[in-house]
Amino acid sequence: MTFDETEFAAFLDDISRPFLERDITRWRARMILPFSMVTATGPVLLETEADVERNFNLYLTASDVMHLTNVVRAPLSAELCFDGTVIATYKTELISNSQRVTAPYTASALMHPTSDGWKMSSILNARGHHDWTGQHPQMTGDKT
Repeated sequence: MTFDETEFAAFLDDISRPFLERDITRWRARMILPFSMVTATGPVLLETEADVERNFNLYLTASDVMHLTNVVRAPLSAELCFDGTVIATYKTELISNSQRVTAPYTASALMHPTSDGWKMSSILNARGHHDWTGQHPQMTGDKT
């Protein structure tokens, strides 16, 4: 299974649109549990559907606080690993009414080929909702 430009673009759209459209199903469709995120405030582990829903809702709160109108993700690189996985690196910009809310940042997702397409098991350098919600993972039930 190849991870080409078309698949990379579809992946980035599928992990960006859900926060604007409040569509947890689309977000969840690109994840493998357990799912890990490494953020500036530390690691977060999502092991259950309830963990995913709780975490997604906190990101929606952050989106509301920032008044997001767009999430723009641009592919930077895709590195094929020996085991068939891909490290997909991309730049993210969070936008409110044509203005950046934060400085652009780079993150990488570990992608796995599945019968349902490419899915991620982790994101390195994820931007945690904690900056905007003020709720550290230890206060929200997220596992660290």
